[in-house]
Amino acid sequence: MTNMKNVAAVARREYTTRVRTRSFMFGTIALVVAVLVIAFLPVITRYVDRTDAARGAVHVSATDLAVDPVATLEAVLNAGAQTGDDATGGQPDFVITAVPDLAAARQAVEDGTYGGVLEIARGADGQLTFTLYTNGNANGRDASLIRQAATSIAVSDRLARVGVPLSEQAGLFVAPTFSVEWPDPAKSGPTRGTADMVSQDMLGFGMTILIFMMIVLYGQWIAMSVVEEKSSRVMEVVLNAATPFQLLSGKVLGVGAVAFTQYLALLGASVVALMAQGTVAGFVLGDGASAALPEGLTIPLILVFGIYGILGFLLFAVLYAAAASLVSRQEDVNAIVMPMTLIATAGYMVAVYATLGLIEISSDWMMVLAQVPLLSPFMMLGRITTGEAVPWEVALSIVFLVVAIVGALWLAARIYRAGVLLYGQRPSARDVWRVVRTGA
Repeated sequence: MTNMKNVAAVARREYTTRVRTRSFMFGTIALVVAVLVIAFLPVITRYVDRTDAARGAVHVSATDLAVDPVATLEAVLNAGAQTGDDATGGQPDFVITAVPDLAAARQAVEDGTYGGVLEIARGADGQLTFTLYTNGNANGRDASLIRQAATSIAVSDRLARVGVPLSEQAGLFVAPTFSVEWPDPAKSGPTRGTADMVSQDMLGFGMTILIFMMIVLYGQWIAMSVVEEKSSRVMEVVLNAATPFQLLSGKVLGVGAVAFTQYLALLGASVVALMAQGTVAGFVLGDGASAALPEGLTIPLILVFGIYGILGFLLFAVLYAAAASLVSRQEDVNAIVMPMTLIATAGYMVAVYATLGLIEISSDWMMVLAQVPLLSPFMMLGRITTGEAVPWEVALSIVFLVVAIVGALWLAARIYRAGVLLYGQRPSARDVWRVVRTGA
């Protein structure tokens, strides 16, 4: 019972000291505001962009066109608005105007009246030619859509010239029946589209970043806290009332509680903001959307994220504290904790590359790496969000993490003991090895 009281006392001291600092309070407020801004950025962007439709022009010098170029251009450019998917609630994004004077239209593009003007002419061979005059991106989305509309106009014109009536042309372009299925016959459910893949990949990417920041940032806090006490000689007083193991455990739990307090504030703000995003958008923009979690973000995934975040932090935290106990100057902290930081960075980078598709996340070697305790907090989330991880993989990696934490705590306690008991001198490798081996 005394051991637990000492651990709780150290943890309480670490927690209360740090949460009362101005840096923690102002930092937490600033981060919460930043999270809210990021969460509502789509709504803010849609509100700012809620202006009149972009204007474009078309000049037709060709004769006897089979289709109306204005209607075709507007239909292609406003495809998203016509399905009700864009920010204007079905209102057109683009308004196309037929202009008789090409030179005046080109000058209007220079003046900003039009975003661009498309010239439709007929060449010497009778085929239509298209020229887009614009200051915008020649290979951008708008230019690609205009090129698509130009192709549609040209095909209709060719069909009309060979005698296919306009009323019969629509049937020629009806899409055939086409479906996409999983290669595994036992796998059911719809396949992933681009939106689903991007949503899931970005979800895994964001969760990996959060865990990496938690481990590195708050691991540094623990390391700095250990060195502060050693350099101010507070350690001598504390060791009269608590053992090195109790001090290590209390410090990790105390700083961990500070970390989780800040992260709970951030996650709470982000979840509330994301759930309220539809309601806010409906109020501000009149979309009539309802509140809901983002696609792919489920309660089980949030729980798994919390498990890996907590276990990953505990594993690295005890190692950060043990390493920092070997130095007595704050200038030496970064050098002594560099191995843990490099390992965390390596796991983070591999996880990010795999989540973004730069590394094959379904490969066997990725499955093996995802079971390594120092890497699994980063890599398993990407496999889970992309649907590559099966339940036994997740359970096994969590078991390995728990076992690794127990082993790391035993090892870190002995290293910590060497660091704090050899106070006032820099422990040699032989001293550290002796304490780790013998515990004395």
